[in-house]
Amino acid sequence: MGALSKITLDAVSTPGIFHVDGLTQESAAMTSRILESNRSNHIFTSSEKEMGASLHNHVVYHALTLFALGASPELILSQCKRNFTYQLPPPKLVDEECIREMASGEEGFAKYLGKEEHFLDFVEFFERQLDRDGPEKVLQDYLLGDSDTAKSVFPRLWHGYVHSIMHVGLGLEFKQLPILAEGLAEASVHHDWWYTKFIDTAAEKAQKEPEPKMSIVDILDECLKDPVITGCIDWEYSKQYEAPSEEYPDGRWFVTREPYRDGVVGLALEPLSRLAARYRVSPDDDLERAVAEIINASIYIAASAQRAPHQPHYDFFLIHGANACMWHSVFLKESSITRAQQAHFIETTGRLLFFLWAGVGSPVPQLDYLLNVYKPKVPNRGWEQIFEAACLHEDDGHMIKLIRALAHGEKACKPYDHLPEFRIKQNMFLHCANAAMDSASAQPMVYIRHFDLIRLVGLPEAWDHIPIMAQ
Repeated sequence: MGALSKITLDAVSTPGIFHVDGLTQESAAMTSRILESNRSNHIFTSSEKEMGASLHNHVVYHALTLFALGASPELILSQCKRNFTYQLPPPKLVDEECIREMASGEEGFAKYLGKEEHFLDFVEFFERQLDRDGPEKVLQDYLLGDSDTAKSVFPRLWHGYVHSIMHVGLGLEFKQLPILAEGLAEASVHHDWWYTKFIDTAAEKAQKEPEPKMSIVDILDECLKDPVITGCIDWEYSKQYEAPSEEYPDGRWFVTREPYRDGVVGLALEPLSRLAARYRVSPDDDLERAVAEIINASIYIAASAQRAPHQPHYDFFLIHGANACMWHSVFLKESSITRAQQAHFIETTGRLLFFLWAGVGSPVPQLDYLLNVYKPKVPNRGWEQIFEAACLHEDDGHMIKLIRALAHGEKACKPYDHLPEFRIKQNMFLHCANAAMDSASAQPMVYIRHFDLIRLVGLPEAWDHIPIMAQ
């Protein structure tokens, strides 16, 4: 790897934008060692050739969140060791000829975009660029600027169920340029064109056919009235998992029909992009408030997606929106990102919330059910106890990321609690976190199979295996 390949966390200088008190240097050192060892793994845990989609290596997300929420070195190690068991080696080693082509100009760089086998080539390329030019210039040249390269990489931040934006955000949040290089490389090898299609279509409608501006939650209410949007997903999209067999003892995932590609973009692109275009952010807006709005709306969408009379659970896809919005609090602190770029960045994430929501069956919000019918299993459980439980939970980091996003949301949204578009109020964040932890399965994650989160939460069939709420 390049000169920047050493990851060095510090409990005082790099604790993250949201963290508990009392972080230790021992945990920082352990997390650094784990993230260093993860550098030899692929960014994906599966090959698209095998299953029609590539699932992600989550070690970076899990380890850093464990560190920020105060996990001991021993706990961080044990959680990550379990997840190391199913990581893949990279499909090829670094190729200097590829890196020279990437550095030769936009045409050479574009040659390798969307090709997952070149992940390590992109990591090495971005490390060298960061070492030579610094993060400010690299972000402009390859992500946020006006070049064809930046315009191609930027929407890829949200490809793959909104992953690369989180990886880039973690690199900036914890001030680790090697992780930033990984995040930029991760974005560069994604090729889920349907995300870009939605982003570009909504942006074009906002520019050429502008309708009155609306808040995210008000647009969501309008989406619910459109049968094309609410009917674009059916239960057939859930059939992506094969039960354990002699050939695949742990079972396997295989994507043939992709809900966002074939359902949302295939059937509902026109009406959904038209409504999404009504969410707009201007450089002259209060950008702190704009970030808080997408954070609050993403949590509202994820937390309210319940179905009476079942016990509360969160949707796998919707939590990625809630997690991703958190890092806009980090991006907003980057002085090299112009106000116009910040506005465009926030706006794009805000619009993607509708995309994520439609792709899980357009769940009708049931916030009252969550707040007034559900009662936490552990009375009076506060944030400290929630963080401890999340650290102990045996998955690949999805649950603990959600918990940290909820806690950060409470803090970020506090100044705007009086505004109607902020439907998750201050007294609700902890309740939402309790519901998340109460949905956490005692069964450890097996390979890449979750037992906590459900998929396509807007469809009644998704709830068939979820217990009825005890009276």
